[in-house]
Amino acid sequence: MAVRRIRTPLAAKLRFFLYAARLLSGRMALIAALTLIGGFTLLQRGAPKEVEGLDFVAACYQVYTQLFFEHVSGLPEDWVLRVMYFTVPIAGAFIVAEGLLKVGFSLLDFSNHQSAWIRIMAQTYRDHIILVGLGHVGYRVLEELLTRGRQVIVIENRDGGPFVEEARARGVPLVIGDARRESLIRELGLEHAACVVACTDDDLVNLEVGLDARQVNPNIRLVMRFFDQNMAKKLGKAFSVDSIFSTSALSAPLFAAAALDEKVHGAYRLGDTLMATLEIDLTDKSPLVGKTASEIRQLLDAPVVGLRRGKDPPTHRFNRDEPRRAGESVILHVPVDEIAAIKARARG
Repeated sequence: MAVRRIRTPLAAKLRFFLYAARLLSGRMALIAALTLIGGFTLLQRGAPKEVEGLDFVAACYQVYTQLFFEHVSGLPEDWVLRVMYFTVPIAGAFIVAEGLLKVGFSLLDFSNHQSAWIRIMAQTYRDHIILVGLGHVGYRVLEELLTRGRQVIVIENRDGGPFVEEARARGVPLVIGDARRESLIRELGLEHAACVVACTDDDLVNLEVGLDARQVNPNIRLVMRFFDQNMAKKLGKAFSVDSIFSTSALSAPLFAAAALDEKVHGAYRLGDTLMATLEIDLTDKSPLVGKTASEIRQLLDAPVVGLRRGKDPPTHRFNRDEPRRAGESVILHVPVDEIAAIKARARG
């Protein structure tokens, strides 16, 4: 499945440069102090001929140029100034080099500073989705969201998770941490997020994340995974969760429908009715051959939602006014209890 890579917003890049500037702020302040103290010392101890025509700014400039080994004046006579003229360039070189090394190791090495980078990016996002948990379910949710072009930020509690490196390789912002920490989801732009999807394998973690998210942003959409089906229904009503799903409740209909018929692609429960997507092959003797999708619906009392041509994968994009041919397959949306009757009508 082709997955859309994440593009870094321009605003995030600007924020990151500001973050780098903050890392260097202490060193910049030290350079400024050396420059100011050096300029004052030069004016106070310099010989009249050495400081003639110099104001405080010009004296500071002379000291500043020494930081980068660009002397604009000769060696002064005063011993204090001579020591300063020899030590300031060395001190400046160490300060600049140490600052550049810190930026290089801290910022350019993504593995050391990825959390800060992601938090800065998150401040520029709007209507994004925060996905908590990157297990087997979470990773498949991530793939579906990225395929549909949504911006997603992931929180995973283990750096050694099976899908962590795969998500990072696809450019997905991913933070390793405990999502139950309210400050963490706040830092990921919860106030401006469209939805929080909590799908870890721990019901209590999902519940706590959902409650924290609702407290911070009362209007955010909550989607939660729960193993206990009965508890899921009660919590959904009690805490106004928009969608709460039990893994067993979702998978049970599919297993049951697949056991009843090998041509079932998917299943879910709609109220008290178990619904399924059923594939029916069109043979030369099938009464469905030569009929359009609307005619097939009238004949079988079931809507046509997809089509398969030969060995091609099924698709929902097809001409519904085109008569169907032998060798094709139509995919219907039907109640499981009616599968046998629908297949009998399809055989004629």
